[in-house]
Amino acid sequence: MIRVGLVHLKDYESWIKSIGYDREWVIQATQATIYRSLVVESAKMGMFSIPLTYDSYIVIINAARVEDFIETVNSICNEVPVAFNTYIGSGHSYTEAIENLKEASKFVEGSEKVNELEETAVVHLDLDGYNRFMHSLRFLDAEGLINMLFQKVRQASTKHGGLTYYAGGDNFICFVPCERIEVFLNIVVTDNIKAGVGIALKPRDALRLAAQALDIIRNKEWSNKIFILREST
Repeated sequence: MIRVGLVHLKDYESWIKSIGYDREWVIQATQATIYRSLVVESAKMGMFSIPLTYDSYIVIINAARVEDFIETVNSICNEVPVAFNTYIGSGHSYTEAIENLKEASKFVEGSEKVNELEETAVVHLDLDGYNRFMHSLRFLDAEGLINMLFQKVRQASTKHGGLTYYAGGDNFICFVPCERIEVFLNIVVTDNIKAGVGIALKPRDALRLAAQALDIIRNKEWSNKIFILREST
């Protein structure tokens, strides 16, 4: 069973209106601060945070404790200019878990047995020859192509119950249910795309293994386009 949390800022629009018209830089700086704090505090608990609309943030919980998610959210209160709601959802996929979100206060820890909690599978995708690609095109054209690629990857991951996060440059991070990893990889990995896959109980550990797996391919220690590392138990 997959578990995710959602942090949603309340009265966000009212706060924006309250800071006047010379506000865009304040909004961007505040969003960056909130996101940074949430990423750092989530990582301390073995979780990972993904921005949705910057007034909403998904936290991948999975085998981490629900109490850790609540503690993480409470720890960033001083960084948030408005009140916020917290939600938790579970399901057999990330999309299902998000559809099942309910207020954190109504989510009972232990409603899923520990042995039902699914390992976190992370696919770290990387485009071959990215620097050559960027310098052979105008930067805006290159950005457009990267965005098109991201949308294709995102569509594929959503179709198979996953979440995709653009990590900058030519890097895409995909959280995909373990049982759908193979079919997802068959769709997104091509001649010019390689994938490091990490599988572990906690999201942070899975991300670390995925990065390590990708480096093994980059360093030509592995001849195929896919390398998988699984946490030893």
